[in-house]
Amino acid sequence: MKNTVSTYPLATGELAAARLALIDCVCGVPGREVMRSLGVLPGMRVADIGCGTGETTRWFASQVGQRGEVAAVDFSADQLRVTRNRLDLDGHRNVRLIEASAYSTGLPKAAFDLVHCRFLLCHLERPADALQEMASLVKPGGWVVCMDFDVRGLQTYPPTACYERMCELIAMNGRGRKVDYEIAVKLPTMLASAGLANIDVETFQPAYLRGEEKRLWEYTFMEASPTMVGAGFISAVELAQLAQQLGIAAEDERVMVVHPLYAVSWGQKPRSGHR
Repeated sequence: MKNTVSTYPLATGELAAARLALIDCVCGVPGREVMRSLGVLPGMRVADIGCGTGETTRWFASQVGQRGEVAAVDFSADQLRVTRNRLDLDGHRNVRLIEASAYSTGLPKAAFDLVHCRFLLCHLERPADALQEMASLVKPGGWVVCMDFDVRGLQTYPPTACYERMCELIAMNGRGRKVDYEIAVKLPTMLASAGLANIDVETFQPAYLRGEEKRLWEYTFMEASPTMVGAGFISAVELAQLAQQLGIAAEDERVMVVHPLYAVSWGQKPRSGHR
């Protein structure tokens, strides 16, 4: 079963590029530190599942070099077009782009040294099935690395009514779409259920008083807001009022926006006869 665009509440392609680049500003370094510690080396084969507009894909391409290969998978042709344009601008020729579902990528089994996803599982109705697919792609001894979030941590200090309402609506939208916006804390257990071993996790929860990073979840919410209006969770009139209030909070440097808890979790494919 293919995950379709209609189930995805956010923009894709160039319309998504600025938000996805901002996500990389907030979350890129912690994820890359984990992958460096696992050893992303020249000549390796890497699969980046749910690659979006290619922020992490391009980093992988630079790390594995021309002797290596990156397979970048996304269900959206718009996302992949942006990724290809950016790869070409950077001069990377070692990336293969695949338009496919995370549930059935079409990639060869047991062929990759590392398989990665970032903020993919939170959008899927069957994240465990996607993790099984990812585990099937990695070689014995290779690693699966996942990053995701737990929206329950999103808040401001001092508390603001606009962020409380936004968080309520995000949670309602997740339940309505039958996806899990609290999945970050479940990643280690899910990796174990996918048959992986040597599982570990790192978490981080940044906070901001100013800057674009402070507004990441405001921007994400507004990008997804048409689906919430369409579902009847909020009226267009209330949404306009809420957007104004969120903008005021963003400009007020006395208000600290605390991001959700982010988790990076990883597990190793057992070698033959070992767990």
